[in-house]
Amino acid sequence: MQTINIPSNTPPHRVVMVSPSPILGGIENHVLRLAQGLRERGHTVAYASPGAGWLAQQMRAQGFEGIDLRLRGMYDAWGTWCLARFARRWGATVLHGHAQRGGRYAHWAARWSGVPDVVTAHSTNSFRWFRPGMRLLAVSHAVRNFLLAQHLPPERVAVVYNGMPDPGEPVAPTPSATLRLGLIGRLEEVKGQDVALEALARLPADRPVQLQLVGADSTAWAAHLRTQVQRLGLADRVQFLGQRSDVAALLTQMDAVLAPSRREALSLTLVEAAAAGRPAIASHVGGIPEVVRDGVSGWLVPPDDPPALAQAIARLAALPAPERAAMGAAARRHYLEHFTQAAMVSQVISHYDAARATA
Repeated sequence: MQTINIPSNTPPHRVVMVSPSPILGGIENHVLRLAQGLRERGHTVAYASPGAGWLAQQMRAQGFEGIDLRLRGMYDAWGTWCLARFARRWGATVLHGHAQRGGRYAHWAARWSGVPDVVTAHSTNSFRWFRPGMRLLAVSHAVRNFLLAQHLPPERVAVVYNGMPDPGEPVAPTPSATLRLGLIGRLEEVKGQDVALEALARLPADRPVQLQLVGADSTAWAAHLRTQVQRLGLADRVQFLGQRSDVAALLTQMDAVLAPSRREALSLTLVEAAAAGRPAIASHVGGIPEVVRDGVSGWLVPPDDPPALAQAIARLAALPAPERAAMGAAARRHYLEHFTQAAMVSQVISHYDAARATA
């Protein structure tokens, strides 16, 4: 995307974050972090999201304004009109849509309100509602390459990595003969928890490895995983911790993180693990190789390959503690260079400035 020089005295922005999903996921977590980071820089942020959804509840609790936006499908003209009216009355300087639905409605409302828009693309498998005229921010080079393959103009698609707050110097895990692994994220098939369980079952019985699954566990897929744990005889190796708000604290008790995803645009979990100085074993899909450097900060394995994942886990378990710590240190250096929340916020602001300057 063309670089535009914006004066340093550019006035603060008033940003409306458009995110139609009511559930908690990586996108909603990202939107909340971005809103917090923008407010810390002196910008004002409002939400446009379902009022009873996770994001709206979190943002209200933290003092953000917003609109209860309940959109029907991809063609809700009334919802778009309400969003455009809110943007005008609230004095928005930019509408920031997230994912396809949020992006489509932000772009549509921008045309009705005269407020410029920016759209973040969070996926490597959906593009239908992105338009050549949108100012798109891809969360990884993998996402950008996917969008360019769909013939979206290169000059309209920039990469801004999702960032996470810096937790400070990593806390070394308590020494243990057991390798303590974490798999953090929504319990759903695309995240590959079943692959991790199959891999765990392939490890020798005398190999002390524990796996903690972190994520809402009231879903049908979670029930499937519980059945799989029993079938594979892993009840003494696997814990279901449910949805947790203390992931940073949990990471201090883990030696490494698994991410055997079948599809992933980037993975905030891996970014957070890197920030905490933890190595990772993850699938070689989507944007994951941009976070995990194979053989340096962890290992990459093919998706849907329990034997390869089991081999990587055994390899990590056999590493002397200093070598494992060195991989974690490499992960943190990579985080500091590319994935801090501060860097993400600065880059997003520059795109807001450019959108306002060219509106």
